[in-house]
Amino acid sequence: MAIVDEEPETIAEELHQPSVSDMLPQWHPQTRDARLIAPQPDPLRKPGSAVEDTLEHARERQASKWYALKRVFDPADEVAPEPAHSNDLPVPMVTVFSMAGGTGKTSLVATLGRALSASGERVLLTDATSHGLLPYYFGASELRHGVVRTFCPPLGSADAPINMVSYDVPAQPADPAAQDWLIDDLARNSRGLQRVVLDLGPSAAWLAQRLSQLNSVVIVPGAPDMNSVISLGAVEKIFSGITDGQGRRVQPHFLLDQFDSSQRLHLDVREVMRRQLGDRLLPFVIRRSQAVSEALAEGMTVMDYAADAPIAADYMNLASWLRSLSMPAAAVITNTRWSER
Repeated sequence: MAIVDEEPETIAEELHQPSVSDMLPQWHPQTRDARLIAPQPDPLRKPGSAVEDTLEHARERQASKWYALKRVFDPADEVAPEPAHSNDLPVPMVTVFSMAGGTGKTSLVATLGRALSASGERVLLTDATSHGLLPYYFGASELRHGVVRTFCPPLGSADAPINMVSYDVPAQPADPAAQDWLIDDLARNSRGLQRVVLDLGPSAAWLAQRLSQLNSVVIVPGAPDMNSVISLGAVEKIFSGITDGQGRRVQPHFLLDQFDSSQRLHLDVREVMRRQLGDRLLPFVIRRSQAVSEALAEGMTVMDYAADAPIAADYMNLASWLRSLSMPAAAVITNTRWSER
């Protein structure tokens, strides 16, 4: 039989076996060590044998797949996951921002979150105001900064739970890293959820700008009075020249809150804002209702306190408009381990 010399490249390909570092995922704790230590030959293996192939594949499976066993015997070697990049938040966001006081901003965030929950969305409500009233709309008795809390609906309800976190947001930090920390923390806390709704006051205008650059929908609520009309120019100036992730100019949406169509002043203010803002003034309003303050006194939103009131329908309209603008993130999470909180 003639012996045919094989090309050196062919021989090298046949002799090459994938190393441990070839098979491990980048996050696995053994990946780092495998790159530094060359694999040593096994004296029990016979080159080219079926035993060699079986042992090789067993080692590959052990190295790359049995994560739980690895943690039991060597828990200290686990590598923490990389934090979310500050320009890559995983879920759609809504920023509720106002320069004027008394606009019903916090009530809007709480009740909008409640309306989204009624639609089955798992939302993260974020309070970045000084007074921190947001948790009290869901029966809380205290404020806890920096702690993610979960509020569950009554037994038998098909509504989704609501997650919430409160931050003590300072005036704009000079250090960019301090600004990025809050964005990264929002990204971590929103994993597995479907939407983030933020309550931002005037002192957090810098954060409203940053979030709008990350494609957050901006809603500016305003009462039908001169205070809100005068503040329009300040709001427009804050977002002037800001572009989102697609390079589009950021244009906030404006919403009239506490509106009473029987009041001539309210009708006049709406017309003035319509002429100045065009279709950025939302075509529906949140009507004035005493039930809003009564509901807060009872530790609930108006959606639970007076579900049949016209104002509850107003919030459902707002939730439907928001869902038509940006659908919630997919709730299905695969290939993810459970963790103890």
